[in-house]
Amino acid sequence: MAYTDAEARYFVFGHLYDMQQQVDLTAQRLKEQQENQRIAYSVLPLRHAIKTVKGDGSREFAVFSDPNCPYCQKLESEIAGLDNVTVYTFLYPVLGEDSTSLAIAIWCASDPTVAWRDFMLDRTRPALTSCLTPINDNIALGSSLGVNGTPTLIAKDGRVLHGAVNAEKIQAWLGEVK
Repeated sequence: MAYTDAEARYFVFGHLYDMQQQVDLTAQRLKEQQENQRIAYSVLPLRHAIKTVKGDGSREFAVFSDPNCPYCQKLESEIAGLDNVTVYTFLYPVLGEDSTSLAIAIWCASDPTVAWRDFMLDRTRPALTSCLTPINDNIALGSSLGVNGTPTLIAKDGRVLHGAVNAEKIQAWLGEVK
């Protein structure tokens, strides 16, 4: 976030505080922007994601996730408690080479859905095999959509939810339609 004068001569980068109110105005603005962020669900190539269906699968969302991300692991344990959802997990290995090799091993496993679940919940590492993967495409997609952290969830209506949130928050978020 940057602030400037009317002539754009001076720029200030950083946080602006209202000391009288004791409020970080920049943090408020960034939170508002994040809450209003939208990503067109229709642009997501769902065939490049690991599909997990629980119950009747009637509520659908996508998530960009890195296998080595501890927040993604926490999110997966929360997703495990959900019912009647279809989750499309885009492998988004942004935390280093080990994340990339793990993502490849998971995608190339005989059942990527089981490999993902087993690794994220039990830390059972799949054998490294090779196959054609969409991982580079997922990284380019995430970057083009402004995904700059994992986990990032995207609802069918385009709303975005960042971070490892609990199952109750996911349930409420899925129930909101804007």
